[in-house]
Amino acid sequence: GALLVSNDYLKIPESVLCNKNICATSKILYGYISLLCHQNGYCYATNSFLGKTLKVTPRTITRLIREMKDANLITISYTEDHVRRIYLV
Repeated sequence: GALLVSNDYLKIPESVLCNKNICATSKILYGYISLLCHQNGYCYATNSFLGKTLKVTPRTITRLIREMKDANLITISYTEDHVRRIYLV
């Protein structure tokens, strides 16, 4: 991916991997968001960028993010200029 440095791997905690409340694609997205959070402590990637990376539509990303939010795996805030920040819980 464009933002990845060297040969990064996705790390998905067992608690997320075994979570029955989210689908497999959400688990992969969680791992990717975790990777993107590494530098700043949050992820600001757009649904379009995340969708291109995972080969799904931005609308699917919206659903997956809602799923992870409902499962209390992530929180979301917005900056004054409406940039979304995704934080891992």
